[in-house]
Amino acid sequence: MNSRKIMNCISILMIDILLTIPATAQKIVRKINKTIQHEMVYQDMMYLASDALKGRKPGEPGNTLAAEYIANEFKKAGLIPVPGMKDYFQVVPMHSRDGSRNFDAMNVIGMIPGRKIMDQYILLTAHLDHIGVNHNVKDANDSIWNGARDNAWGVTSLLVAARMLNKCIPDRSILIAAVNGEEMGLVGSRFLAANPVLPWNQVKFDLNTDGAGYNDTTIVSILGLHRVGAEDEITHACKTFGLQTYADPAPEQGLFDRSDNVSFAMLGIPSPTFSSGFKSFDSEIYKYYHQVSDNPESINFNYLLRFCKAFTLAAYNVANKKELPKWSEGDKYEKAAKKLYNY
Repeated sequence: MNSRKIMNCISILMIDILLTIPATAQKIVRKINKTIQHEMVYQDMMYLASDALKGRKPGEPGNTLAAEYIANEFKKAGLIPVPGMKDYFQVVPMHSRDGSRNFDAMNVIGMIPGRKIMDQYILLTAHLDHIGVNHNVKDANDSIWNGARDNAWGVTSLLVAARMLNKCIPDRSILIAAVNGEEMGLVGSRFLAANPVLPWNQVKFDLNTDGAGYNDTTIVSILGLHRVGAEDEITHACKTFGLQTYADPAPEQGLFDRSDNVSFAMLGIPSPTFSSGFKSFDSEIYKYYHQVSDNPESINFNYLLRFCKAFTLAAYNVANKKELPKWSEGDKYEKAAKKLYNY
């Protein structure tokens, strides 16, 4: 089936789905479809994963350029700095893994005040860094780990949500953080967790987006889907754009505790990760995961577009949820949540 027939099938499916949801929900879906276009996601991805940024390694110029791009897009989207911060940047002290060098990198943080419940926040996170340049490869070959899937994909989703949610402001406030140093051991998210920009008990949910790649463009893989009290809202968002949810792929990998969401889960905040579609780590995943082949030109942009729409709607749905999300009873992070939220 050629690409035009595939897009026609998707359009028909989207119309069928739209007709099954309430009129109040149809309004935001129409706005998302009107606002989030191919060119938007293409521009973000092609810049963030470009050779010019040299793999966005913390401590190197390409990482700074990525942080500055994100901050500029936050500003253009109308996000405001968190009260008490002079701009969008949180300085994160880092050091090289061999211990020969100390440097600063930046988390990029902005917010959208809610329409009704301004002192409750839904946090959206994605890591902006990748692993830089492979200096062992000869100049004639590709030596840049561009990190298109990991995690220019997630940052693109974050920027799309930022632009959309300031046009369709949900009931609760939105806090958006592009964190740094995930590839160095979750350094940026751990620093943010330990140095909050607002009281953590006001943050009711973290929707993180990160991934190793995809091998199934019909699904979104959700780490922690059944654990965090927002399964209906996330599943609805994905189905609206013709995608199914798949909970906790590759359980042997322990993926829930390997991305930035765990920095906030440990505080007690329900924190799933919204990942591109895969069920297992197979050859298609390893073909690109932490490889110089993970270039932006290899991305399925039709899938990225639908993924970004689903991520945005999921954030909107949770921010409008009447009852606050909670960890499943007995979850290993439930005790921390009870302490954080005093329930």
